[in-house]
Amino acid sequence: MNDRIPLRKPGAEVGDRHDLHADFDVDPFDLYGRHHEVTSAEADVGVTKVSEGLHLDLRVRATLATTCDRTLEPAEVVLEFGDSELLAGPDDDELGVKDWTLDLGTYASRALPNEVPLQVFREGTQPVGIEDDDDEIDPRWRGLDGISVSGF
Repeated sequence: MNDRIPLRKPGAEVGDRHDLHADFDVDPFDLYGRHHEVTSAEADVGVTKVSEGLHLDLRVRATLATTCDRTLEPAEVVLEFGDSELLAGPDDDELGVKDWTLDLGTYASRALPNEVPLQVFREGTQPVGIEDDDDEIDPRWRGLDGISVSGF
């Protein structure tokens, strides 16, 4: 597992691109009253040398083990997210870059809480909702049937 990826390539010229793939670990976290374990995480990283620094294309796919909001049984959620950013300098806290080195664990730890849905449902279950029956009028409103608003 490789959590840290050097982004600069010695001798790279403007327009040169290199692509990397890495599997990495992410610490578990609590969110929305649930505990989330990251069972697997992988990233595809594309780095292009530009005149102002580096352009970073980052795609992450993470699998979370959590619980279903409906049944409270174990559930798995696959999330895909990423960024496409210009790195004008050697450090970018939001992306987890320090001294031209990308820390995938730090990046994913910051990004994952924004990607987790508010409700998680195990495959085969759906949220409980009201049935859509627009034709039926609540009987408590029947006494208002003959009233109309006029004079405006």
